[in-house]
Amino acid sequence: MEKMKVSTTAGNRKVNGLTVENASETLEQRIQSLENERRILLELGDDITKIREKDDLIKLFASRIKELFPFSHTIITLIDLEAGIYTPFLLDHSSSPIKNRPDYSSLIEGRFPLNVPFIRQILSNDGPTTYILEDELDDPQCPGFLSANYEAGIREILMTPLKSKGQPIAFLHIYANDTVSFTPEFKRIINGIAPQITNAVTNIIKNEEARHEEWINEVLLSLSNDMVKVRTRQDLLKIISSGLKEVFSFSHSMITVMDESEECYKAYLVDEEARFRELTDVGDALSIPTPVEDGIYDIASLYYKPLVFNMESFDMTRTPIWFKLHHEAGAREMIVKILGDEGSSKYSLILFADQVGSFGKEAVNIIQRISAQLFTVISNISANEEILKRENEKSFLLDFSSDIAAVRSKEDLAEAVSRCLRKLNPDLGYVIRRIDECQTTMSHYICDDTNFAEDDEELKEIMATKFPIKDGLQDRVLNSEIPIFFSVNSEINRGINVKYLHFWKRIGLRTMVGMTLRTGDTKLGVLWLGIDEINMPLLQGICAQISIAMHNSLANEELLRREYEQALLVEFSHNVASVRTKEELQIAISSVLHKVLNMKLAMIRILEDDGVTLTPYMYDKSVFEKDDSIFKAMVVKTLNIHEESSARVLNSEAPVIFDVEEEYQRDNRNPYVELWRSAGKKKVYGAPLRFGDVTVGTLWLFTDEINLPIMKGICAQISIAISNIRANEKVMEYKQKLERENAYLKEQIQTIYNFSEIVGSGAEMQKVYHLITNVADSGSTVLLTGETGTGKELIARAIHNASPRKSKLMVKVNCAALPAHLIESELFGHEKGAFTGAIDRRIGKFELANNSTLFLDEIGEMPLELQVKLLRVLQERELERIGGRTTIKVDVRVIAATNRDLEAEVQAGRFRSDLYYRLNVFPIGLPPLRERQEDIEPLVNFFVAKFSKNSGKKVAGVSPQVLQELKYYPWPGNVRELEHLIERSILLCDGPLLKEIHLPRREETKPMQGFYNVTLEQIERSYIIDVLKRCSGKISGIGGAAEILELPSTTLHSKMKKLGITKVDYFIK
Repeated sequence: MEKMKVSTTAGNRKVNGLTVENASETLEQRIQSLENERRILLELGDDITKIREKDDLIKLFASRIKELFPFSHTIITLIDLEAGIYTPFLLDHSSSPIKNRPDYSSLIEGRFPLNVPFIRQILSNDGPTTYILEDELDDPQCPGFLSANYEAGIREILMTPLKSKGQPIAFLHIYANDTVSFTPEFKRIINGIAPQITNAVTNIIKNEEARHEEWINEVLLSLSNDMVKVRTRQDLLKIISSGLKEVFSFSHSMITVMDESEECYKAYLVDEEARFRELTDVGDALSIPTPVEDGIYDIASLYYKPLVFNMESFDMTRTPIWFKLHHEAGAREMIVKILGDEGSSKYSLILFADQVGSFGKEAVNIIQRISAQLFTVISNISANEEILKRENEKSFLLDFSSDIAAVRSKEDLAEAVSRCLRKLNPDLGYVIRRIDECQTTMSHYICDDTNFAEDDEELKEIMATKFPIKDGLQDRVLNSEIPIFFSVNSEINRGINVKYLHFWKRIGLRTMVGMTLRTGDTKLGVLWLGIDEINMPLLQGICAQISIAMHNSLANEELLRREYEQALLVEFSHNVASVRTKEELQIAISSVLHKVLNMKLAMIRILEDDGVTLTPYMYDKSVFEKDDSIFKAMVVKTLNIHEESSARVLNSEAPVIFDVEEEYQRDNRNPYVELWRSAGKKKVYGAPLRFGDVTVGTLWLFTDEINLPIMKGICAQISIAISNIRANEKVMEYKQKLERENAYLKEQIQTIYNFSEIVGSGAEMQKVYHLITNVADSGSTVLLTGETGTGKELIARAIHNASPRKSKLMVKVNCAALPAHLIESELFGHEKGAFTGAIDRRIGKFELANNSTLFLDEIGEMPLELQVKLLRVLQERELERIGGRTTIKVDVRVIAATNRDLEAEVQAGRFRSDLYYRLNVFPIGLPPLRERQEDIEPLVNFFVAKFSKNSGKKVAGVSPQVLQELKYYPWPGNVRELEHLIERSILLCDGPLLKEIHLPRREETKPMQGFYNVTLEQIERSYIIDVLKRCSGKISGIGGAAEILELPSTTLHSKMKKLGITKVDYFIK
């Protein structure tokens, strides 16, 4: 070798211009040099073929080659054409001048790109290529290891591509401290041994791969053995963390599991170290379900082998939360393997690394090899957990069932549920809402209120509120067969605006789960739990137990309620049985409504005998305090059965509940709906009152909730009571009517003539008889006119007795005999309390004369204000008592009488023209006695016989002289005056023949002479003045003018005022 060095050196000093001898010597030396190179190549080739380990190849370069040629150190790097990189493979650490640099580890583990100019040039050359380092440092793409070596004193590098089957597999790097070490001979030697070095590197790689594969198999076998023993998630986590990290590097791992819907997945197992590092500020966020279609899970599901993801390539705004958390923890690359069999993808294994490129083919293959067994292990763990969970559930439910079995009341149920749920989670709150009887709302039933302040007004309001079932949450739970999870914030953002949802948010609840409570097909209510995750089967078992207990508790409550209601109804029935008046009934109704339903009576309307009219019967004014004026205006109005609200109630077999706002939107012109709305009412309850098949009326209540069964019982009792009271009132009314008729008959017997026929057959009276015959059978109104005393009442009675109404009593009213303020009550009657002094109900003369005849005497004396009401009765054939609200239908034939000239009264404005025309349907004018000369004698004989019998005297007749005097007398008082004159004369007569008649003195009645030329009013005025003079001006009392004229003193005063009679006219000076 020393000779080769020398020759090589000497050869290097040869120059041109050699002699032949020198040329021969040079050729010989060249041959010798080639032989030495050949020998060296053969020796090196033999040594290289024996190389099996990296150390052997390093020793070859460190001892044999370095002895032949001077250089610093050598490196072999492996080429990865697919990745476009080359990486350090074989290094002589002891000879490396950069071994003490801080970045030495990163340099020897670096990945250097092939696509740089000087590497491309090396690959394009067939042999070694040298570079002066100083020339390459200015290139921006200069790899870091060149600058590091330059800084350590290296000045030149020789790089030779090592090719196998025409493809480069590695680079041979040789470094020198100067720029003259790499001689052509050295290059030829390196180029010559390059194939042997390639083979040696290939053998080393194969040996290492074989040993690595064997080691991998041993590790995986050990891992497999360990996995067979795994029973818990924690054991599996330890094996994954320790076993797999032996074969390739990663920072931490995570296993996910898909939910039953196969739409979401969440963390199944996470490194405890990673959990601690990543979730300290975030909470248990990894347990939040993630949709499968997230661009990671769904993509990995498409591949049979594990899939490597560069985490830096993702848009962080669109990644799942677990991805963000691991990225924030330093992960930059991950490998995902979907675990499953027969097309399922229930689980996934995810490994994370801090650097991109950490997961190569080997990692992919290893994960692929263990995936099947890993799936089996996870499935077994899940199965074991499921079995254990089921056992725990059975034990838990058995204990809960024992607690539930002792439940007898709502309070017992609340305690049992609280105790049960605290075992699952000490902080777990719950609330149970039950479906109301109306099946449209839900009310609070029980809850865990231990964590709330007693004065929480919002909680109190929510517990007292009935929420509609269709509120966007409760209906979704009731329509689901399984529990439903709700995100509080998400539901609020969706527009669900119910108070309890905002209350949940206020107290910090993020997620609520709702579960239907049912027994069979009957839904009882909803259980709400404030929890993010729960065992669904266990929850369903708990709900089943709660449902049974709740059903029993409700049934027990219902039984107690019914017993209480029955007791109240019995008490109400006893109270109603003793009721005799409307006032007593109202007290009883108010009491039972307050006790049972905690409400007040709005109104009861009764159906009148006409079967159409609904009149207010009783009501509570305090219900309408805010709208007292509106209520007063409405309460006096009568309704009929066709009014919309009343018709709906009467046409319904069951009570009707009106939603005030809905009714207002449908018909805002309904005055009663407006009254309900202005009174602030939300619901109005209307119930028909029926006694058997007979409709009594309607009952109205203002309430948002009603107990229908008990209300039906109360309505039945009220119907009976009202029917009894009204029947009793009718009996009393008939009794009063009979008593009045009896008294009236007695009065008539005492005060009227007992005529069996009318006396008089003259021509004038024949005209009257003819008119009576024509009108008697009809129901037409008759107006009798004539002077006072002409027998108008007798004619009225004759018309009545000749009519079809003769079987009923004719009722008489003297319109001039009553004060003006009492006439209305006398005619139409009044209700109890209608005015001061009205201590009971009174039936008016019109009602008394129903189906009979009413005789209105002195109709011309009726006040104008009463004439209007009389006209309405005559036209409509109906009336209302004073203070009453019921319209009473009457069938009355009216006969009116007057001694006034009504036409003149109409012209003077003292009598209504419309009433006059209504009365003057069939007028009959009665002739005065002075026009009935032929009837005076029969009348005298009739009165003589009557008063003789009454006085006990036996007067047989009158003398011709007396009769003659009577015929010539003008008779301003007509028949009445003749009657009274005969009566007085009989009392003064001593013999059997009336020979003297005490007629008024003729001289005092001079104004009457020639009375045929004066008016009737003048005659009446003169006659009254005459009587007043004879009575010495005394008007009322015994011996007064009113007594003689048989007029009430008030009527006489009215006539004197009308005729202008003053004291000057009748006082004798």
